[in-house]
Amino acid sequence: MSAKPSRVRSKVRTQWLALGGALVVLAGVLVAWALTRAADRVQVVQFTHEVKAGDIIQADDLTLTGVAYDGAVQGLVPEASLDALLGRVATVDLPAGSLAQVGMWSDAPTLSTGEEAVGALLKVGHFPAGLARGDIAIAAPVDPASEIAPITVRVIDTEFNADGAFAVTLAVPADSAVVVAQLAANEQLLLVGQSTAVAP
Repeated sequence: MSAKPSRVRSKVRTQWLALGGALVVLAGVLVAWALTRAADRVQVVQFTHEVKAGDIIQADDLTLTGVAYDGAVQGLVPEASLDALLGRVATVDLPAGSLAQVGMWSDAPTLSTGEEAVGALLKVGHFPAGLARGDIAIAAPVDPASEIAPITVRVIDTEFNADGAFAVTLAVPADSAVVVAQLAANEQLLLVGQSTAVAP
């Protein structure tokens, strides 16, 4: 008579053990799924500080951040397109920390009022690595004994030639355009500016 309750208790215990094992397996599956989703992230462009509408977007305005991938999210700027934003004009106020999205910028005007375009072909060592469209640079003579004062210029176009020379078009204050053009023609133009390297 006493064996029957024992068998019932054993059966119940076995059922609870089976249920507990199933819950452990389920928990493991959920953890694995969560880790997979957490790792499914992409790098997109983010603004490091506030950029006002009308300002030209420069390298130090941008960084990269990881966001969880969601096929429903459209219009964010991927890491590979970061350089395409340099030199563009913000069309709206962009708060620090905001993610870059299509429609927040437009093409920058080639020249502003009071500027002239000057082209130059620079040898290696006469320009900083990473100089890109939209950067601000200092134009100066190669000869340190020259009496020509440094001139602030803006890069509006760049291209590397097959031989490694750097073709650049600069927006130069109109009253200094001839001086910069002469330095360029005589291969005496030196550009000093910040690199477009972006923090990870």
